[in-house]
Amino acid sequence: MLALLRSLATQPCHHAGYLRQTLEEVLLAVQGRLDLSPLNDDPRFTHPGWQRPAAQRLLQLWQAWQQPLAQWLQGLQLADHERAQLRWLLDQLAAAAAPSNSLLNPAILAEARSSGGHSLCRGAHHLWQDLASGRPFAQPNLDTQYRLGTDLACTPGQIIARHAEFELICYTPQQPQVHERPLLLVPPPINRFYLLDLSPGNSLVEHAMEQGLQVYLISWRNPNPSHCNWGLGRYVSACQRALNETRLHSGTAQATLTGICSGGLIAALLCAWQQAAGYAQQLSALSLLVTPLDTRLDTDLMRLNGPATRQRLRRQAWQQGYLDERSSGAAFGWMRPEQLVWTPAVTRYGLGRELPCNPVVYWGHDHTRLPAQLVDDLLDLFDRDPLGQPGSLQLNSEAIDLTSITLPSWHLAARRDHIVPWHNAYPGTRMGGKKHFTLCHSGHIQGLLCPPGHPRAHYHSGPAVSDNAESWLATAEAQQGSWWPAWSNWLKDHSGPLVKAPANEDGGLGAAPGRYVQQH
Repeated sequence: MLALLRSLATQPCHHAGYLRQTLEEVLLAVQGRLDLSPLNDDPRFTHPGWQRPAAQRLLQLWQAWQQPLAQWLQGLQLADHERAQLRWLLDQLAAAAAPSNSLLNPAILAEARSSGGHSLCRGAHHLWQDLASGRPFAQPNLDTQYRLGTDLACTPGQIIARHAEFELICYTPQQPQVHERPLLLVPPPINRFYLLDLSPGNSLVEHAMEQGLQVYLISWRNPNPSHCNWGLGRYVSACQRALNETRLHSGTAQATLTGICSGGLIAALLCAWQQAAGYAQQLSALSLLVTPLDTRLDTDLMRLNGPATRQRLRRQAWQQGYLDERSSGAAFGWMRPEQLVWTPAVTRYGLGRELPCNPVVYWGHDHTRLPAQLVDDLLDLFDRDPLGQPGSLQLNSEAIDLTSITLPSWHLAARRDHIVPWHNAYPGTRMGGKKHFTLCHSGHIQGLLCPPGHPRAHYHSGPAVSDNAESWLATAEAQQGSWWPAWSNWLKDHSGPLVKAPANEDGGLGAAPGRYVQQH
């Protein structure tokens, strides 16, 4: 804002030009001559009441001040990070000022009339409940919607190990024969693991087992202040311990490893650490799903978090011992304000209705804390990008060099990913070994949830031999359907011969999904 105020003195003609353009747009809006076709597909304005003349004028006035903004913002003499912050602020203001968020929304007025005002009373009650509970946003009632182990995360299995950092789940084989080498899944420490085992028919774990893979999975603990010193080194060591126990339990010398998002970072760091420490023979293959190997993320979240903001975040995490779930949930919510903030608020507070809940929504609100040291280490990755500088990151007494990895690897990115842009997941020259890259055409979460039979699923796939992602895309092969079979078939090629499925018995630690996933 200070930079913007300074520009008033240095660029008065530029601001005057924007003001003139805005007044011209407002005049067109008052006359009803402004083009509203960009809003035709906006779900906020689908109610028939928006077609009335008064509502149309309201929408046009809202559009009038926004349309010249892009040209005005581009012409400002600001630093890139200041321009990004100002663009984000203006997007937030535009989303908040949308006429759909007010009592002039025809849907709110119609609901109030038909209910005799009771909808507004229910909405006020919902608002008071959410403020009292400290929720950052309007959200569905999560207390009785789903039960873990019954509705979600219900693939049969046993807890075969429990440590301070994690529980290790061994899933019960679903085929008479399984591939000899087991698969260890490393989910992200952010949120719960059961996105990978969401519900029957929409479970990556279930799919892998149907293909004859032996599946083991790490369920991370939700840390408390006493775990403030858990950083990347601790998580990599925990992953190594889980790998050792997976190999011991399955009676094999090798396993395959799959990491997802920040869990993929942990998996990649483990492989580089093993290469440096002489343990590379423990793995036969690595797959990384929506994992930022290039941590220079060009996203709104990263652009907003300048040096001062990151330092405040570090201080906050160390003062509490962790980054609380409210802060992490709010950060991701404000990246999609129309979808994740204001539309739920209109439904819950304006219409007085309970928000619909589905397994993905339930999982998305089941946030976890992050230890202070892990927050510090992840911010260091974003600040320095040491993964692109072999040897600049020391982890558990070893220099990390991703280019030294000789394992074959399979990589997934999502074209519309707003958290890990797909270019950042492309391995390029950052990793050694034979690499295969797949680009699905969805978002960060929906890209992962893509079971066979998905009606709109398609992806590009091919060897990652090009130095950059765009060159790879120009030669990649387009495929229809889910990427899940391509991933599991690749894993099967590196999982050894078929053997008789083991009879995994209860080891006394309980059934999946275990105890840690239930902790709050």
